[in-house]
Amino acid sequence: MRKYIASGLAALLALSAVLTGCGKGEGDAKGGESSSGGEKKIASVCYVTDMLGDKSFSDIANEGLVKAGKDFGLEVKTIEYGTDKSKMEPSMLDAAENFDLVFFYSGELLEVVQRYAEDYPDVKFVGFDIDPTKEAGHPNVFCLTYAQNEGDFLAGALAAKISKTGTIGYVAGRESPVINDFLVGYIEGAQHADPSSKVAFSYIGDFVNTAKAKELALLQIQQNKADVIHQVAAGAGLGVFEAAADNPGTWTIGVDADQRNFFIDSKPEVADVILTSMMKRNDITLYDIIEKTCDGSADFYGTNETWGIPEGVVVLVENDYYKQNTPQDVQDYVKECESKVTSGEIKVSTAYGMDQDTLNEMRNKVKA
Repeated sequence: MRKYIASGLAALLALSAVLTGCGKGEGDAKGGESSSGGEKKIASVCYVTDMLGDKSFSDIANEGLVKAGKDFGLEVKTIEYGTDKSKMEPSMLDAAENFDLVFFYSGELLEVVQRYAEDYPDVKFVGFDIDPTKEAGHPNVFCLTYAQNEGDFLAGALAAKISKTGTIGYVAGRESPVINDFLVGYIEGAQHADPSSKVAFSYIGDFVNTAKAKELALLQIQQNKADVIHQVAAGAGLGVFEAAADNPGTWTIGVDADQRNFFIDSKPEVADVILTSMMKRNDITLYDIIEKTCDGSADFYGTNETWGIPEGVVVLVENDYYKQNTPQDVQDYVKECESKVTSGEIKVSTAYGMDQDTLNEMRNKVKA
């Protein structure tokens, strides 16, 4: 795997001052020429998503987009198509017509992109959370898979280590390969830390129903005695945090962003049950891809790659709250697991390409 992101966003920001060939004022918004020669510049970037406000995956992607726009002098826009899937294709075509670089996520949008990518040869398309078995299909398309199974191996190991009941929980949105990839890593991490640990798991069916998420989390707490619950449910995950806040002694693990930060001021009682989060650094990844596309060093278009712990884009948050509330020996154990995953000593299974019988056997083995 390529190690594009070495030292995080700070290092990327330090480089921004020396970038050339980006931004308006040096050429047209689409297909302009640089002052030093015929290399195409990127002057506009768009992110196509269902909606912002999830305090998770989409919001931090937008943060990376906005920051890159400011640093590199780019026109930026986020197009939200909402819950009506009939608007997905028109939104993507709108983006392709008006922007140089278009970000999106999900296999459904990839199908749209692959139908039209050839019609927009000067537009670059980047898809996240794409099944690694899928081909990019066009030289102007880059598909990225996050190794969330690696990050959730750490989350599962942590949960098993701090659980007092021996049962941990997992509440997810809609079942899919990417969501099950989290779960596979979570189960393997828990079993690595404590082979006797049990995992209660539930699927909401969508990513917006906070009431159902809370109901499922309460069932895991009250019936299964889960005392650490990991939510992988985007905006619906707020319901999991609320359930934990109503049941003192229950910890939660957030997803995609440092979710404690979102609630410190607005909902401190919710923030205080979020021990850590398993982040997919969409902000850093997006920023990095924009930078490399701007300066002409992007060599990944036309491919599908997987980035995880070694690339620094899948991480378990180690903020002050985590350090204050996690015993040092547990912190050390999680860091040891991280090191072993990075070196390849620990190889985490993935739900991508896993047959249903194998997945069911894994889940049933640890079912609370």
